Amino acid sequence: MLTPAHVSDIVAQHDLYWTNRREEMRELRRLYMTDFWAKEDGVVEGMLRTEVPKAYAVVESYLGSLYAKNPAVFVQADVRARGNPDVAEATANLYLLGVREQLEDATRLALIYPCSFMKLSPVESVDPLKRVASAALPPWEVIVDATACSWDQQRYVGHVYLMPLEEASVRYDRPETDFSPRVYQKWIDASSSIGGRTMLGLSPNDSSVPTQEKWIRVVEVYDLQADKLLVWSEDFRKPDTFVFQGVKVQIGALEAGAAADEKAPEAELQHETTGIPFKSASGRPVVPIIPLYFSRDPDTPLRGYSLLSRSRDQFREMNLIRSYQAQGVRRMARQWMVRAGFLSEDAAAKIAQGLDGEMIEVDLQPGQPLDGNITPVPQAPIPPDIAAYAMTVDADIRDAGLLAPFTRGEVTKSTATEQNLLAAYTSSEIGRMARIRDSVITSIASTFNIMLSVILGDEAEPLALPNPVGPTNLSADDLTGDFSYWAVDAGTTPMSDMARQQSLERLAPLLLSLGAPREAVLSELVRAYQLPEAFAKAVEAAQPPTPEGAPAPLPFEGV
Repeated sequence: MLTPAHVSDIVAQHDLYWTNRREEMRELRRLYMTDFWAKEDGVVEGMLRTEVPKAYAVVESYLGSLYAKNPAVFVQADVRARGNPDVAEATANLYLLGVREQLEDATRLALIYPCSFMKLSPVESVDPLKRVASAALPPWEVIVDATACSWDQQRYVGHVYLMPLEEASVRYDRPETDFSPRVYQKWIDASSSIGGRTMLGLSPNDSSVPTQEKWIRVVEVYDLQADKLLVWSEDFRKPDTFVFQGVKVQIGALEAGAAADEKAPEAELQHETTGIPFKSASGRPVVPIIPLYFSRDPDTPLRGYSLLSRSRDQFREMNLIRSYQAQGVRRMARQWMVRAGFLSEDAAAKIAQGLDGEMIEVDLQPGQPLDGNITPVPQAPIPPDIAAYAMTVDADIRDAGLLAPFTRGEVTKSTATEQNLLAAYTSSEIGRMARIRDSVITSIASTFNIMLSVILGDEAEPLALPNPVGPTNLSADDLTGDFSYWAVDAGTTPMSDMARQQSLERLAPLLLSLGAPREAVLSELVRAYQLPEAFAKAVEAAQPPTPEGAPAPLPFEGV
């Protein structure tokens, strides 16, 4: 089992690694936010800096291709026939509809930074289906076992974050005087000092800062070898002691007559101290943190590799080139060289004003030409190599992205078959990333059902599910099973349901002519249109017997 000293060393190594990469993370954020020259205040050595939103365009183009329109999963039954896959699918899809925004945030973080994470955490609510909250986490908030070669082979996983002092005192049953609070500050905006003490430390009795603005740094560590959930804090005045062990979970079903969106006034929380409370049907501890890696460090897979880092030099060059071009264009002013005394002050002012149709008097003898008295200032053109270099840099960015042309808005002559292949996880960068995104969706669904089984406890929750399940009582036994989850992002939209219904209508006569049982075709039609089961029984009773040798009638024929 990990001790407080071990956790302190793990956190110190984590802080050291990310502190050394803080400037890199800031630069990646500035590139995405089109704020690359923020440190230079826009003007350096008298030259106005100009920025190009190329990094933003690259990230958002990927995000637009990877956006989960309607995330959903199909749940396959457990090989040992444990649990109810239909109920597990319904609860998982209901939860996935509410995490689309968090999933998009996590995808954006994973494109900008080396990786990102999705965390599911128990919260208090009257409705048990709403007692799990989700949040997207940047990579520096999650402690990983960098020595492991995969996520499942880690010895420990941790989450580092700031928590309000008042909330920590209530959650961990500790007086506020046991902590040394600090002022809230984002890690990426803090100084480059190592560790969490980069933020202003406060005294617990400091009245100059409101209590609502006092925070502590909390580290949740999942000890996967000893099956323990440990809470440690460097702001705790007893550094050789854990602040808390286990987790408090609200157990029970929705009370009769209570509104689902009603806040629990005094929720009964159960303190789970028997290890990590979330376990699969086979007894394996489940960490409610889901990783999202689009690219990985070949030597240290759990560190990840950023998409923007891959082309960071090119993004920097694009900003430099555009600033140089903008400065050259601003220097292309229409200026004139005039012989001294040739123009009066009024005439020079009129030329500078540049009004159309203006008459300008000059001191010139009759018949004497203007040549030699006034001539334009010669302007050196911007070298064409600058534009060629900009095109080369842009091509480098496109090559590094490995995106298909249509994802950049370019019109291609690809067929519908080719486009379907791209959407079906083919050998394209988008297909690979979509497969990773779908694995995150299935992991979220699986983790939620495991957490929901703990939240329900021994009680049952009445649900009204579509056919073929219908009304049922949701219990922890329904969700306890090693199900196989498959992402079907576009498979639950109304348009796809309509297409499936039309296909079933078109295939029904062919299936019956090939000898398919009428009852099976009828039940599938009732399920596709979500009709009541009683309707299917009424249709079967109304069907006259089929004479021997006559073709079988359609399921609804004669009704």
